[in-house]
Amino acid sequence: MSVTTVDEQANASRQRPFAGQEYGRVPDGTYLKNWNPIMLASELVQGKIVGKDFLGTRIIVYRNEQGEPVVQSAYCPHVGADLSGGEIVDGKVRCPYHHWKFAADGRCAEIPGETIIPGAARIYNYPAAERWGMIWAFNGEEPLYPLPEMPNLREDELVYRAFHRGQREIEGWIGSSNLVDFQHLSTVHGIPDPNPVSVVFEDYLITVRQESVTRIADTQLWGATWLTAHMQFPNGSERLFMAGSSQVAPGWSDAFFVVAMRRSDAEKMGDQAAQEELDNRIAYMHKLYAEDEPILFKLRFRGYGKSALLRADKYFGQFLQYLEKYPRSAPFDV
Repeated sequence: MSVTTVDEQANASRQRPFAGQEYGRVPDGTYLKNWNPIMLASELVQGKIVGKDFLGTRIIVYRNEQGEPVVQSAYCPHVGADLSGGEIVDGKVRCPYHHWKFAADGRCAEIPGETIIPGAARIYNYPAAERWGMIWAFNGEEPLYPLPEMPNLREDELVYRAFHRGQREIEGWIGSSNLVDFQHLSTVHGIPDPNPVSVVFEDYLITVRQESVTRIADTQLWGATWLTAHMQFPNGSERLFMAGSSQVAPGWSDAFFVVAMRRSDAEKMGDQAAQEELDNRIAYMHKLYAEDEPILFKLRFRGYGKSALLRADKYFGQFLQYLEKYPRSAPFDV
């Protein structure tokens, strides 16, 4: 799908102070230390370099000689050329400007006409992984927690499809706050009796259980920006999905989602019927986004200490406090 880029909408953003961010908070150059979906795995072709906006800077994404994803800072330490304009040569990233070559571990392996390579001649690696049909990168030197899981089910028990919704002018964690904004689930999405029987806050994971006559829902929020959900209905049907975003820049995120169904159900239905069912679930996700986005894109979000919260907002308030304490870091190349 066609998506408007950060640069193309920068002027519009400047017209609205704190657009897409928490009102009154000036960005300090740090971002949540979490797993971020970067791109669809199917779009990362062996031998090609892809450039992405990430954490207020740029990264490159490519596959090493074993086919594993590599995510590195995009700017050459020499003069600053964007390495996404380069090529993979002999398994290394070759800068388009002066043909310096960088290995998959980030070190500079070759400089034309030079025999001594300075130690500062390197780019930086982000922890990277391929899972759920996407390429992921962790903001930090080492992952603080595992890649997200679907509640109650293993990945090998599911068939699924990943989808790129596109860049959005909003911090990803603002949209993810829906998980604990139970009044919102009722008023905007029409979910009956959404109040939880339990909400558990852990260091990098929030787990919610909802039980009513209309559904049982187990949902989790990983790293404050990635939601996983398993819903069970009285007629025996289920809804399984994941949704969240990467951190592009202050006030900007890049949204992805995954829809899934039990592999055993898909095998009973047959390939065509199963794909049609996944299409229906993709349409449902677009419906949820379409209900939220007209509100979120005009929101002047009030954070902890600014929102006039009610008793019913107990868990939403706890989420805002959780965000205040969540670890952050600046990107490696800043």
